[in-house]
Amino acid sequence: MANFSTHLNVAALSGAVFTSLLAMNHGFDNNTLFFCFGATIIGGILPDIDHDKSTPLKIMHFVFANMISFLVIYKNIEHLKILEMIFLWFGINLIIGIIFYIFKKTTKHRGMIHSIPSAFLFWFITSFILYNFFNFDIKKSYLIGMFLFLGFIVHLLLDEIYSVDITGRKIKKSFGSALKICSKDKKVNLFVYSLLFLSLLTLPQKIVFVSLLKGIINV
Repeated sequence: MANFSTHLNVAALSGAVFTSLLAMNHGFDNNTLFFCFGATIIGGILPDIDHDKSTPLKIMHFVFANMISFLVIYKNIEHLKILEMIFLWFGINLIIGIIFYIFKKTTKHRGMIHSIPSAFLFWFITSFILYNFFNFDIKKSYLIGMFLFLGFIVHLLLDEIYSVDITGRKIKKSFGSALKICSKDKKVNLFVYSLLFLSLLTLPQKIVFVSLLKGIINV
């Protein structure tokens, strides 16, 4: 499989290409293009969060713990004293740490997180969060989620490419374990597909999502 540096560089290159195409064909503002570029990079390293010692997992843990702590404290800063802020910060970091610990214990590398259904799931969840909690425009929310999806797919494709040893003219055992629609664990498959179905049902303003897909197909 490709290493972290390769995934990061290819994700950045893909993001630059995708956002350039978006700018040329649709004329979106620079702010939207920046978010789409960043989403592609995040998507490009996201599948490896199921690896217990991976750099993406460590980054996600750090970002989520500190970002959530900051947002909670910032929202309630007028009602908190310095000591309360400190305890709140450490408390949230502890809770996030426990969540990530459980995540590491219940997932395995190249499992269902490393799959096409999960790519769609992260797209839908990202768009839902941006629209409902960060007040992003609905079209921008779907677009940013789509670019994260594209980065995710690029990661899976890159892992499959690295599973083929061209010089030795052989296919490695890892071939087919990245770009898949299900895993060997039926319970995990059911759980992921249930989440995917639920996220699809809860998508806001689905007509915008459908029109976005039609626009991409007709480009």
